Amino acid sequence: MKTKTALLATFYIIVITSAAGIARAEGYAVPQRTDDNVVVASYNIKWLGQTTHDLDKLAKVIEKFDVCGILEVKKESEVAKLADALKQKTNKEWGYVYGIRTHRPGGNYHEAYAAVWRQDRVQLGNGIISNFWDLEESYRNDPFVVSFKRKNFDFSLVLIHTRWSNDADGNRETEVKMLAEHLNWMRSFVDERDFILAGDFNYSGTHNTMESMAEEADLIQIDANAKSTFKSNYSDYSSSYDHIYISEFDTTEFIQSQCAVLDATELVYGNKSVNNMKKSKRELSDHLPVWAAFDVTQNDDD
Repeated sequence: MKTKTALLATFYIIVITSAAGIARAEGYAVPQRTDDNVVVASYNIKWLGQTTHDLDKLAKVIEKFDVCGILEVKKESEVAKLADALKQKTNKEWGYVYGIRTHRPGGNYHEAYAAVWRQDRVQLGNGIISNFWDLEESYRNDPFVVSFKRKNFDFSLVLIHTRWSNDADGNRETEVKMLAEHLNWMRSFVDERDFILAGDFNYSGTHNTMESMAEEADLIQIDANAKSTFKSNYSDYSSSYDHIYISEFDTTEFIQSQCAVLDATELVYGNKSVNNMKKSKRELSDHLPVWAAFDVTQNDDD
């Protein structure tokens, strides 16, 4: 596996090595964009388009990424406004895609996925742009796939947001298990091998359901379970729910130790005082984004 080291602006970083040999950054970090990398993120922005968000402050977070998948979107128009805010912030053009709003047959709740990307750095790739075909109605929010390309690296970003509460229509454990089945099914008929699975799983990566999914789908978790939600008393962050998975053998473009959670509170507000934590959750989201960097100089292998 080819490795490169990109400079990180960090709040704290500890490099650990997984059993599979992947070096991971444990903690919180701001990625450094370079000519030789692409920074891919997933961000659960709670009920984007339904509740009020500070789009300028969200743009200050998302501008750190080249591609950012967005979960819990309620209105496409708000994604368009966010792309405009990013353009104003960076003086660069940003594109967006928006998935189908999905819900279970017996339910009224709906949400969609989206992705934004910096167009001078990344283009839409030749490949799938679609929600999963959920024939068995396993998911409350059908996962969304978007194909991208930067220089020699093309990939498909697979976004997932599992349900929190189980109900008569389904449960979280089944959703995670079905991810492996659907990813293996897609591998049977598409040429692309660089799948980046990212999102809010509502599970720690160490949960046996997640470990079984990763084994069945031949994936490795490259984040290090940094906490990405807020404690109820705003004293710190809480559960480790937001993760990124890749195939260690197919996606050799992953840059060792370059996967972390971005502490949006520290970035936007300067520190994690109780007041700032409250503002961060209210104005940004109740989750933090997770990101990873990939080398774009290797020869394309699929």
